[in-house]
Amino acid sequence: MSEMAKTIVLVFLAIGSLSFAFVVGPGNEGNDFDELIGARLNNFEVGQAKRLKIVKFEQETASRQEFEIAEVDGLWTIPSKQGYPADANKRMAEAVNNVIDREILRIAARSASEHNTLGVLNPESSKLNSKSSGAGTRIVISDENDNVLSDMIIGKPVPESENQYHVRDTDKDLVYVVNLNPENLSTSFKDWIEGDLLKLNPLDLQEIDIHDYSVELRPVLAAGGFTMQVLWDRRGEFLLEYDKSESEWGAKRLKRFDAAKNELVEFKLAEDEELNKDALQELRDSLEDLLIVDVERKPAGLSADLQAGEGFLNDNDAVESLGERGFAAVSLQPGTDPEILSSEGQLICSLSDGIEYVLRFGNMKSDSQETGSSQDSKNPDGTMADSQNSGSNIYRYLFVMARFNELLLASPELEEFPALPEGITEEDLEAAAAAAEKSQETETEETPTAGSPSSDSESSEESPVGKTEEEEEEEEAEGTAETAS
Repeated sequence: MSEMAKTIVLVFLAIGSLSFAFVVGPGNEGNDFDELIGARLNNFEVGQAKRLKIVKFEQETASRQEFEIAEVDGLWTIPSKQGYPADANKRMAEAVNNVIDREILRIAARSASEHNTLGVLNPESSKLNSKSSGAGTRIVISDENDNVLSDMIIGKPVPESENQYHVRDTDKDLVYVVNLNPENLSTSFKDWIEGDLLKLNPLDLQEIDIHDYSVELRPVLAAGGFTMQVLWDRRGEFLLEYDKSESEWGAKRLKRFDAAKNELVEFKLAEDEELNKDALQELRDSLEDLLIVDVERKPAGLSADLQAGEGFLNDNDAVESLGERGFAAVSLQPGTDPEILSSEGQLICSLSDGIEYVLRFGNMKSDSQETGSSQDSKNPDGTMADSQNSGSNIYRYLFVMARFNELLLASPELEEFPALPEGITEEDLEAAAAAAEKSQETETEETPTAGSPSSDSESSEESPVGKTEEEEEEEEAEGTAETAS
């Protein structure tokens, strides 16, 4: 490098240093920063917030977690989940209340060099990796016209203080200390929805129909290349009903699969056999505890009752997507549309109000594979549910369908007629009814009607009969003569 070049560089750096000192060093501008203490951040009304976006960086997986909720036509929905309804009226208000109208307690930093230490790095930065520990939580709040009301990054808590955090506006370097509670700013899908899958009251459970089978998909080499072979291991079907008066389960219909006949054959419990009441009670309780942890849209081509339309089996992506989650489209009868079979069987829960839930259980999935809040992960198809009492982070894909079965409704009970008064018999009532009917017929016969003989007779006496034109002219002439005289 020439001396002239060195001089130019040094002069440029010196000017830059002076400029930097002028901006962030001691002086008049520093006093301006101090004047911000006591000012309020995010000064708007809670009701103005119609969209909330939360972005976090997961250091362990070096991935970005993003969640967004928006109010559309008066309903809070989750855009990333195809507009799935959110249970967010209260939670949204709490989340917004925790970040609006925050008083600036002090200035923590004036340059970007301290962002990593204070945990206010932008979580959407492309420079972050698994070693990055200074990423904060970005919060973007917009109004109904998508105008940004607040765009800030919440960093690390202030040591030895309660509910004090480092924050900054996303487009500014200045870091403040404010009092807030970020507890409700979750990027987890299950925190923003009604988690109870069935909202089931165990006392309403009337029947349970267990389809005990398993399905396995295996790739096989066919003439046209590799295809998926479905291995269907059927074991039995057990329809059980709950007797409320006895508070116990009973067998309504039991079938087991006969491999020799290749069909389900009905059987009865032996005298020394009985239903496992503890297992049934546990099953009943677990249905009440099913929780949603994520939802995914089913593949195109599946109807509401999970029938696969024409050409569905030719859609390799859809078939593969189902197979990865433990579901297979199979034609159970020749010439019929494929239906969905699940890897771990099927359960039909029938309620006393006629509602039936059809549950198809697919493959298991660990929470480390959860895709509900990860922006960078693949968006799968299926539905997952979690049991509240499982005590683990293992989930299972689940297809859920609701339908109405009027046969479950109790038939109306007909009330008996009141007893006859003393001295009156059924024969007396029949005779009275016959007499009333005969009297009605007699009245009908005596009443003249249009077109009857008597009616015609009276009409002929009062009405002139038909006359010729000559007779009418003669009568006119006679009438004229009489008038003149």
